[in-house]
Amino acid sequence: MTSMKTCIKCQNQFQVEPEDLKFYAKMEVPEPTHCPRCRQQRRLIFRNEINLFHRKCDKTGKNIISMYSADSPYPIYDQGEWWKDNWDPIEYGRDFDFNRPFFEQFEELRRKVPRMSLNCIQNENSEYTSYALGDKNSYLLFTADFNEDCYYGRFSDRNFRCTDFDFTYDSKFCYQTIRVHNGTNCWFSQKLENCSDNLFCYDMKNCHSCIFCTNLRNQNYMILNKKVTQEEFEKFKSELNLSSRKSLNEAISKAKGFIQRQPHKYLENIQCEDCIGDYLKNCKNANYCFDSYDLQDTKYCSQVFKLKDCYDWDFVGENSELCYEMASSAGNAVHCRFCMNTWQGNSNMNYCDLCLFDSDCFGCVGLRRKKYCILNKQYSKEEYEALLPKVIDHMKKTGEWGEFFPLSLSPFAYNDSVAFEYFPLTKEQAIAQGLKWRDEDKKHAASQSVTVPDDIKDVKDDIVNAVLVCKHCEKNFKVVPQELKFYRELKLPIPEVCWVCRHHERMAQKNPRVVYQRNCSKCQEKIITTYSPEKLEPVYCEKCYLDFVA
Repeated sequence: MTSMKTCIKCQNQFQVEPEDLKFYAKMEVPEPTHCPRCRQQRRLIFRNEINLFHRKCDKTGKNIISMYSADSPYPIYDQGEWWKDNWDPIEYGRDFDFNRPFFEQFEELRRKVPRMSLNCIQNENSEYTSYALGDKNSYLLFTADFNEDCYYGRFSDRNFRCTDFDFTYDSKFCYQTIRVHNGTNCWFSQKLENCSDNLFCYDMKNCHSCIFCTNLRNQNYMILNKKVTQEEFEKFKSELNLSSRKSLNEAISKAKGFIQRQPHKYLENIQCEDCIGDYLKNCKNANYCFDSYDLQDTKYCSQVFKLKDCYDWDFVGENSELCYEMASSAGNAVHCRFCMNTWQGNSNMNYCDLCLFDSDCFGCVGLRRKKYCILNKQYSKEEYEALLPKVIDHMKKTGEWGEFFPLSLSPFAYNDSVAFEYFPLTKEQAIAQGLKWRDEDKKHAASQSVTVPDDIKDVKDDIVNAVLVCKHCEKNFKVVPQELKFYRELKLPIPEVCWVCRHHERMAQKNPRVVYQRNCSKCQEKIITTYSPEKLEPVYCEKCYLDFVA
C-alpha cells in the first residue's frame, strides 16, 4: 500500500510505493526522510561543473586550474600529482569515535586527504575542461568527451568544430544547439537528428537546408514549414544577413514565436516500457528518470546509463546495480550506498568519496584498490566485519544512517554547484540554510575597452585582446582566437553576452525534470508530460503527435 510522508526539509508530502519499500529492504536502508527533489538537491550540491579557478597546487606550489577556489579548505593537488604513487591515503586513517557524529568525523578526514584539481583524463591542449575525457584543442567543455576544436559545450560527445552546444553528439560546425545528434552546420536549433544546414529549427529528423521549421521528417529546402526551391532558399538565407548581430537577434525572435505556436511532443522516450520521465531510451520500469538510457528497475535518476536496481543516482552510472543515493559515480559499482565520485569497480562501499577500485569500505576518502577500511584506517576482514555494524548502529542513534551527506559538507559554494541550476536560491536563502556562497570578485571588473562592430566582417584581429562586458550579468569576458576564427568561418557576429549566460539561456529552453498531469491539446486525453499546464505551447500525446508529423 502506498504511504504518504512529509519531507523534513520542504514540508511537502511525497509517496512511498510498495516497490520502494522492497528496494529499501533489499538495500537495508530506512525509508527516506526527504522528498525526491530535496534528495536530488542534496546530491547535486556536491558537483561543480562549469566554474573554474586559478589557484596553487598544495603539493608543488605551481599555478593550476581547478574546480576548487583558492580559499577552499581542502588540500588540492594538480591532477598529475594526485595520480602519483608517492602519497598514500591510508596515512590519513583514524579510529572511529563513538562519542561524535559520523559526518563530523568524515568531514575532518576530507579536509586532510588531497583532492584532484579537475576530473579530466587524456585530454590534449584542453586545460580549461572538467569531467572530460579525450578532448583535443578544446576550451571550456564540461561533462564532454572526445570533442575536437570545440568551445563552450556541456553534456556532449564526439563533436568537431562546434561552439555553444549542449546535449550535442557526433556533430560538426554547429552553433547554439541543444539535443542534436549527427548534425552538420546547424545553428540555433533544438532536437535535431541526422540534419544539416538547418537554422532556427526545432524537432527535425533527416532534414537538410531548412530555416524556421518544426516537426519535419525527411525534407529538404523548407522555410516556415513550406517547400521552396534551392534558389529561393539561398536567397532567403542570404537576406537574413546573419553576420549582423541586429539581424541575427531579429531572426532569433522570429523563430521563438513560430516554434512556440507549433505542436510539441509530450515526452521524448524511445523504446521504453513502463517508464515515467523524459529523454529516456531503451528503459524498462524507470520512473522519474531523465536524460538516461539502458535503465531497468530504477527510480529518481538523471543523466545515467546502464543501471539496474538503483534509486537516487545523478551522473554517469554505467554497468552498475543495487546502488542507492549516488552522485557523480561510474563504472561497475555493486551494492554501494551514499557515495560520490566513486569510479571503476567499487563494491560494498558506504559513505565514501573519491574512491577507485575499492570494496568493503566505509567513510573513506581518496582510496585506490583498498579493502576493509573505515575512515581510511586499514582493518583485517574480521576486524572490519565486527566494527561495521557498530558504526551503523551508532549512526542510527545519531539519526545519520540512511541520509546522504548534509548540504553543508559540500566543498563548493551553493551558487557554484549544479544544484544552483535546478534549485536556485538567493544568497540570503542559501546562507539561512547553512550553505556557502561565493560573492563575485568586483575588483577586477573593467569597462568595455572597444565598441564591437555589428557585423563580423568589420571585426578586427585585435578583438581577442579586448575586454568585453556581458549585457546580461555585466561581467567581463573575452573572445579567444579560436573562437574568432569560428565566427568568421560561419559568418556569425561576436556575442554580446558571456559564455556562462549563453549557457544558461540554452538550459532555460529545456523543460524541468518535473512531470505534470495535463490534457493533450488536440484530443484532450490525459497525459504525463514535462510541459507544465501554464506553458503556452500546444502539447500533443503520442498518437496525436505521430499523426501530425506523418
